[in-house]
Amino acid sequence: MVLLSLKDSFGKLNVKVGKITVFRRLVQLTAFLLINYVIIEVVFAINLIAFDPYVRILPILNSPRNSLSRGAGFTEYVFYFIAEGTFPFFILAVFILIILISNRLFCGWICPIGTIQDILAILPYRKKKMNMDTHKTLLNTKYLIVILLLIIFVPLGWSKIMNPAFYNNYKENLGPWAKQDIGFFSLSEFIFVFFPNLMSEIWNSREGDMLKPIFSNGWVAVLLFVYLIIILLAVFYPRFYCRYLCPYGAIAAAISDYSLLKLGRNPVRCVGRVECGICEKVCPKQVRVLDEPFEFFTGKGECDMCMKCKEKCPYKAINLKFV
Repeated sequence: MVLLSLKDSFGKLNVKVGKITVFRRLVQLTAFLLINYVIIEVVFAINLIAFDPYVRILPILNSPRNSLSRGAGFTEYVFYFIAEGTFPFFILAVFILIILISNRLFCGWICPIGTIQDILAILPYRKKKMNMDTHKTLLNTKYLIVILLLIIFVPLGWSKIMNPAFYNNYKENLGPWAKQDIGFFSLSEFIFVFFPNLMSEIWNSREGDMLKPIFSNGWVAVLLFVYLIIILLAVFYPRFYCRYLCPYGAIAAAISDYSLLKLGRNPVRCVGRVECGICEKVCPKQVRVLDEPFEFFTGKGECDMCMKCKEKCPYKAINLKFV
């Protein structure tokens, strides 16, 4: 009776997991521990400094201020160099090459923030689908964030070359934004840097002043509230942050249609939305697979290559191909 009431509260539980999902979870866990290898160093009291060169620059969104990792993400480095008045040709070239070869495989299989959101999505609450019109509108948010970052940091970098006095004044007015680059829009920054530091301040506060670190600064309270809402939404709407807010996702989505690695549908085996449509039902990012060509589908760059559609398709109509 208790089990039944819990089931009613949480929604229908689906414990059936396919081989691809099991393998992906193992890859995600391994990647998470290797990227944040300080966790392993602390637990097993060993020195893994040899990993340092391999996680210095990562093709994912990762905060350079993360105390558990020695590296940062491509996006952070791109905006850092732009703010310093240097166009990051090499980093952008490597980034584009990675997307062209592997599509958004790193988003679906490697990114620590993606892994954390997938863990949240495992929680046994009924998953929801965003209204399609709302979904399409919200997808533009991450592109607006990238445009806003360019508006802020391109003049900063240009002024460093052309007018050092203006540069210093502009940088001072930007305050913490000048030092964190994309930090205010990074869930990685929130989980690995902002939140731990805030909890440390609260823990060290004198009795009776525990809420002071939160409300002493308006930005702190706003960021805490906004990101807690985002994390909560990720429980009900899988990969909510990846879908609508991730700056890395925006840049990767703009390139992924041209990737050599793609998912496509077999026109003979696929029976369409009326008779099946399971691929669209299981997609965590609401990609309208059946509205796209048989040759390949990316959901306008939104597909993370998690391959749930391939795994769940009862007709084996979805194939991974390298063309």
